Amino acid sequence: MNYPIRGFIVKPKNLIWLTHHGLYGLLSTSLFYVLGDLLGLSLLNHIIIMISAFGLGVWFSITEKIYKRQETDFYMMIDFFQQVLALFKHHPKIYFSFTESQDLIKGHLKESVLTWIEDLEQGKDLNHSALFFLKSYPHFVIGNLVHLMVAVELFGTHDYGLSLDIIQDDIEEWAEDTLLFKQMEKQQRNRIILLSLFALMIAYFSQSMLKKTGLQAQMNLTDMALLVFLLMIQITVAVVQNLLAKRWIEDREEIWKI
Repeated sequence: MNYPIRGFIVKPKNLIWLTHHGLYGLLSTSLFYVLGDLLGLSLLNHIIIMISAFGLGVWFSITEKIYKRQETDFYMMIDFFQQVLALFKHHPKIYFSFTESQDLIKGHLKESVLTWIEDLEQGKDLNHSALFFLKSYPHFVIGNLVHLMVAVELFGTHDYGLSLDIIQDDIEEWAEDTLLFKQMEKQQRNRIILLSLFALMIAYFSQSMLKKTGLQAQMNLTDMALLVFLLMIQITVAVVQNLLAKRWIEDREEIWKI
């Protein structure tokens, strides 16, 4: 069912998107409305702050959703490769390992896996059928695993277990390092937001002191300074929040050249 809004047709999925992010925008707007009121902003500057606050809230919501989606995809990818590796140890066939593990995944990863499986079903050679998958996931740990699996199935060896154990350790270290790094980024975001709150508290108490001393009436730039200050707070939060929207697999880790 679609919902008409002023001549436009809004799909339920888009309506949910607008509602979810819009709520964050309204919450941010309400917060900065209260801050602007406490600091005694003029009407025009108050409106400017509220408009930018709405945008900040929407951006905050979008980046949080991106972060959660990437976190889910990363855990899914790690679980998938560990399952594939475990199956391949006991039965060194790529087709078997991938088909038995495909139910663990979804999205882009599943599309890449299904493409590889279809190529194998069509009789394409292992090296050629692996190219699309390696282009989609060119991380060096994944590349090492895929190249080893292809080599084992093509040429066979009785000593591949040790190599697979080494790659399994690499996957576990990669997962631990990535999760630790992302946790550090989130902690950094939280510390900067906390410092911004302290800065707002200092600005409020400073404004209260100016009102009590009567000096505020002599400072024509006070209102403009407060506008710039609040805008800088919003920009700071938006920039640090952008850290969460970055890819979990860094470009410098993608060293395979296809």
